[in-house]
Amino acid sequence: MTPNYFGAAKGKNLIVIQMESFQNFPINLKIGDQEVTPILNGLAKEGFYFPYVFQQIGQGNTSDAEFMSNTSIYPTAAVAMSTGYGNRELPSLPRLLQKHGYVANTFHINDVTFWDRNKLYPGLNFDKYYDKPYYNNDHFNDFGASDEEMYRVGIEKLKEIQSEGKPFYAQFVTTSSHSPFVVPEDKKQIQLPQDMDGTNLGNYITAINYTDYAIGKLIDQLKEAGMWDDTMLVIYGDHFGVQPSDTSSSEIEQKLGIAYDDRVSRFNIPLIMHIPGQQPGIRAERVGGQVDIMPTTANLLGISLKDEGFTAMGQDLLNIDRNVVGMRYYLPTGSFFNDDVMFVPGQGFEDGSAVSIKTLQPVADFSKYRSDYDYIMKLMGLSDQYVKLLPKRG
Repeated sequence: MTPNYFGAAKGKNLIVIQMESFQNFPINLKIGDQEVTPILNGLAKEGFYFPYVFQQIGQGNTSDAEFMSNTSIYPTAAVAMSTGYGNRELPSLPRLLQKHGYVANTFHINDVTFWDRNKLYPGLNFDKYYDKPYYNNDHFNDFGASDEEMYRVGIEKLKEIQSEGKPFYAQFVTTSSHSPFVVPEDKKQIQLPQDMDGTNLGNYITAINYTDYAIGKLIDQLKEAGMWDDTMLVIYGDHFGVQPSDTSSSEIEQKLGIAYDDRVSRFNIPLIMHIPGQQPGIRAERVGGQVDIMPTTANLLGISLKDEGFTAMGQDLLNIDRNVVGMRYYLPTGSFFNDDVMFVPGQGFEDGSAVSIKTLQPVADFSKYRSDYDYIMKLMGLSDQYVKLLPKRG
């Protein structure tokens, strides 16, 4: 049986945008009559939008998210995966797509040695990486160049690949919404009410809004270059941005008029997959994590992981009836999200606690999820064993 949506984007270019510190709550959020993320809202309405996806990063933060979305392997949480496993030959999305004639490049405006990406990118087998020296530093924030500048260079490089008649996979790692979320005055695109202006929450919203704006500029350039209709876009957040120590859930609820939980809402990141000409959009409410991005992407591109003999720890979110994803490092080992709850163990399962991912209310009786806890403990153990067995590069 052919899986749902298998090959819906077959042969298309792939652009993956990993958005810095980007939580899900700004999606479809309005402040006054202004949409905080108008570009992403539009893409979500036309594409696949997964509102219940959660971060699973460990010690490596942003670089762990890059690792997971390209490998579908859990971070061990003991070490940043770029540092601990960048010297391995990592089964990855670049390797899979290269078999199908794709050129795989990655773009990040920081120095490539930051988080040992100089090990990670060869481990994932990207053909080229474009780091700090390739961009004009427009001093957007402490990291240097803006997202707009990153996309400008990216489009130049992608045009070169296009002119050779090859499909491409391009990964962009944004930085303009990095803490402390300071956007230069002349780059601000949104007007905030007085009670939010200059607050941590207000700065966060302003930075998220700029990240969205810059993605709009990238899309404009793809259209101008005649690449838009041949490109699938995958966009997700790497990890939370709002720290409870800086902004309380009550402040968020009061100022934005939304329900917010310090863990469920904080760890909830957006995932949007957009294929040109796909109408109307699909809101896929299956729970997911960053390990699920790669299997879902591969299915849409018409690549069967089973036929390729590829071991993925995640699932194709468009072809699974129920899902459970684990998390550790930011929560105790054994924590998981399923289609109903976020579960956090105590000393073990019995003294744990559960919260509904839909209502954000505590769930007193979670005994029926015992098998999910056992499954996640076993799966993360298997993932750790698997990554440790991967061969070192020559």
